Amino acid sequence: MSEFLTSAAAALGIPEDLVRRSAEARAAETGDTADEIISAWAGGEVVAASATPAAEPEEPTVSEEPTTAPEPAVTAPAAIIETPEPVLQATTRAPVPDEVTLGEAAHLPEVITVPTVGIREKTSFVIPKWLTAVLLIVPAFALFALGGASTGQCGEATELKTDVVTGQIVNCDGTEFTGQSAGGGGINYIALGEEVYAGRAVTGVNCAGCHGANGQGAGPFPALGGVLTTFGSCTDHIEWVTLGSSGFQGAGDDTYGDTSKPIAGGMPGFGSNLSEEQIAAVSVFERVRFGGGDPEGALADCGLAEPEGTEGTERDTTGSGEDTEASISHSG
Repeated sequence: MSEFLTSAAAALGIPEDLVRRSAEARAAETGDTADEIISAWAGGEVVAASATPAAEPEEPTVSEEPTTAPEPAVTAPAAIIETPEPVLQATTRAPVPDEVTLGEAAHLPEVITVPTVGIREKTSFVIPKWLTAVLLIVPAFALFALGGASTGQCGEATELKTDVVTGQIVNCDGTEFTGQSAGGGGINYIALGEEVYAGRAVTGVNCAGCHGANGQGAGPFPALGGVLTTFGSCTDHIEWVTLGSSGFQGAGDDTYGDTSKPIAGGMPGFGSNLSEEQIAAVSVFERVRFGGGDPEGALADCGLAEPEGTEGTERDTTGSGEDTEASISHSG
């Protein structure tokens, strides 16, 4: 068989393995054996594609013209179908206009306002996320702080109370709250006195440090709830705050106030630290907030407001009238 395969490969001009595969494929179609087909190809014959047995071959006619071997029918492999790559269509942008109106410029991120030098200006502003967060958090924190400062106790943290009948905000003693419109030419002396008492007005002066934030007292320092009983007149109250224990004792006094309390503590004198107006203001604050005195009456008694029925007359704004001068002169 090998000599026929070699001869067939030489006659067809193709490799032997391809001759064998082609013969096997032709044999499957015709019903002949692959060896018969190879033998025929080796002799230059073509096997017909028929399943019927081949007839007896006739004697070949000898021709003087040389016969050429037929080209073998080689089954071409199936063509590989390649899928073409999708063609991306280029998108075109609208041309940028050379000039725009003010309305059109508002929709652009920036425009050139001076073409000769290429000056660009942004037409839209975007708030950064961190700034948005700050603008939301800070007000919320402020509201929380204001709410947390509330104690619910009248007299604490400058809180007042509400009249359950009228719904109006009033002082702790039920009198009308005058606020910034308190007597004394528009100055709220009660608020000024509170600043002095709490140690927020003058460095080194802090009445609350001894008498307590609510005037409740502590240890040897008396409570201020009975301040109107101790000092029936505001001038006596002002004198005590001005001179203190050492000032009274230096003048030969061993007691103070209307109840003649013995001087046993160390009440400092604030005459050199506070102005006369500040001393009068803190006295008014103590008499109104802790003693429950009438604000208008206390302001007039301490010389910080005109007494009723004396409008238009000149008043002593120092809080040290004739009686006060007489009471202080004995101290030298």
